[in-house]
Amino acid sequence: MNLPNALSLLRIFLVTPFLIAVIYRQFPLALIIFVVAGISDFLDGYLARRWKQQSLLGTFLDPLGDKLLITVAFISLCLQGLLPPWLAVTVVAKDLYTVIGAGVLHFSGNLSVAVPSLWGKLSTLLQIVAVGFALLSALLYHQRRPARLALRYHRHGDGRRLFSLHLARGSALLRRYRQ
Repeated sequence: MNLPNALSLLRIFLVTPFLIAVIYRQFPLALIIFVVAGISDFLDGYLARRWKQQSLLGTFLDPLGDKLLITVAFISLCLQGLLPPWLAVTVVAKDLYTVIGAGVLHFSGNLSVAVPSLWGKLSTLLQIVAVGFALLSALLYHQRRPARLALRYHRHGDGRRLFSLHLARGSALLRRYRQ
């Protein structure tokens, strides 16, 4: 077992304490655990490439750790009211379809190792940033229900429904600070 694979395993093992911290609304601890997991995500790939220690085990553990951490983070933060449900469903569905696609390719005889694309890495980075911001919002706004993104529809006079994405409770906080 090399260091990059050990870092991937560390990220997988950090999922449980992260989930417990979120369940008990210990958001500072959850943020610290998540940052450590995010750093391990960067380091495992970087060190594997730099030290030429890329392995078949690493190509399995790294995406498993990413998908497990991101899925647990989005679902748990959604249940705590820190992320909107539509975002959690979208992220989890994307990861589920990716895993199903990889499984279909594997069991159909295509045993080649998939190389992550720039779009996949960017998607993971944006998901990590979204979770980080959700946890930061919980720390910065000491409310029972922190500011969160919400997708709402508004019924207008002509019967149309317009959808808008806005920061719920965030606008009220900004108005308080301006006064």
